[in-house]
Amino acid sequence: IMRAIPELDSHFYDVELTHEAAVGKIARDEVEYLMARGLSEDEATSLIVKGFLNVKVEGIPPSLQAQIDKVLETAKLGF
Repeated sequence: IMRAIPELDSHFYDVELTHEAAVGKIARDEVEYLMARGLSEDEATSLIVKGFLNVKVEGIPPSLQAQIDKVLETAKLGF
């Protein structure tokens, strides 16, 4: 089960904020685009996934962030 829980913050009072999330397969054309620039399929996929996961989450405990970073690095190595 995947859940997207938005948390939007603004310093302006007269702004409308929206959130959108999608869960699905990585677009093949995105992988091929990166492969055409010299990345392997695994490297391209890893880079795309890391781009989705590499976001700043305010309030996340440093120990949890360290675990997330470790998992991302391990995934990058293909383990």
